[in-house]
Amino acid sequence: MNRRLDDRGISLIEVLIASVILAFSLVSLLSAFPAAYVNVVVGGGRSKVTAYAQQMMEQLKNQPFNPGPVNQTDTPEPGYTRTLTITQEPGTSAPNRLARVTVTVNWRGSRPQTVTFETMRAELT
Repeated sequence: MNRRLDDRGISLIEVLIASVILAFSLVSLLSAFPAAYVNVVVGGGRSKVTAYAQQMMEQLKNQPFNPGPVNQTDTPEPGYTRTLTITQEPGTSAPNRLARVTVTVNWRGSRPQTVTFETMRAELT
């Protein structure tokens, strides 16, 4: 059994190159965290905006037919503004009235967003 021992090791240049590569890798990885955080916050805001708009649409489904005109605004939470607009469609009259229902929710966050839901509602006779 003849083993050859190599005690040369790693040179200083190789250590410096490896350190530079590692440093660039860590800096690029750490720079992704702020962007990811902003995207998570914006996604959470969009989810809330959509939920508030859906909530208003569900409330309107359970109310009697209202041909409009209706314009109302509320604030379900600080930073969020919800607007409801109901207008009667032109050319429709009782008992076949149609109403256009529009719910718009605005969010004033780091990146302001607006979600608009629109539907038609018919009078049931």
